[in-house]
Amino acid sequence: MRKLFRNAMMLSAMAGTLFFTACDGEGDEDLLNSPTVTVTTDPANGEVAVGEAISFTAEVDAPAGFNTLRIESIESADATITLSGYKTEYTRNDLGLDAGATSATVEFEPFSIPEAGEYTVELLAVDDDNQQTNQEFTITVTETGVVIYTDILVYAPAADGTTNTWFSTNLGETVTEGEVNAASAPNSSDVDFGYYYGAENMASIASPNAYPTLGGSIDISDWTTRNATEFKLTTVSDEEYVGIVSGTDLAEIWDRADNVNEGESITNLSVGDVVAFQLDTDNKGGLYGVFKVLSVEPGANVDDYIEIEVVVQEEEN
Repeated sequence: MRKLFRNAMMLSAMAGTLFFTACDGEGDEDLLNSPTVTVTTDPANGEVAVGEAISFTAEVDAPAGFNTLRIESIESADATITLSGYKTEYTRNDLGLDAGATSATVEFEPFSIPEAGEYTVELLAVDDDNQQTNQEFTITVTETGVVIYTDILVYAPAADGTTNTWFSTNLGETVTEGEVNAASAPNSSDVDFGYYYGAENMASIASPNAYPTLGGSIDISDWTTRNATEFKLTTVSDEEYVGIVSGTDLAEIWDRADNVNEGESITNLSVGDVVAFQLDTDNKGGLYGVFKVLSVEPGANVDDYIEIEVVVQEEEN
């Protein structure tokens, strides 16, 4: 197996330092009574790679009583980010707080930004007297290169767990169920997807979280971690495929409107298919990748396989 790198220019933007602004009522008395907000990001420096998940926690002190905290905007000099399906507002009731509660802790769910740049996140805190405080902090999103793994043969599973049925993007190699079950590395947290061949589904790839039991012959329920990798079938051309050089390229492929969302498994694969994937957002940072099907040796015997080439977003150091 050969491991190759395609490098993209890394942005030189400095990691975001939190900074704050307040919009209060007129007069010192209103200013003293207005909410104050303290933000902690994860990662702590507010710097992530394209597509990598970031989360933050806001601590609100509201002497007049906490009412609402919401994300007003996420913007860079060139783009405005819309978090579709993401909860951007939390009220006192959402947090289970009593009326008049003067403090609140709001933990926003992880999200990712698909384009490099320095982004300003604006929050708005409102108290029970309708006094409002705006707070801003920055997230720096850096460009990454990609890693290419070639000559990857992923074999149909054996009941005794001895076949190289599983693939790890961070290790860049296939592993067996037996190796994962052993006390030493590789661990279940390393495994991103596995191969199987079904009577109806034919050549198929699935995340550990969605991998079938295949009539009871396969059982990975005791794995400590079962990563939930997501897949989409794409219409990426050969020219587009060889032009993938950055995390942004992979993020753009993942977001294409003509993709077919397959969830955590993709079936009936054939030679030439290009499949986009996103790694588990909790355990693997939500990094993007694609694999291309180069050949299929059909069947469910232990010497049958699928051959793929894998392009995955390079992890930020």
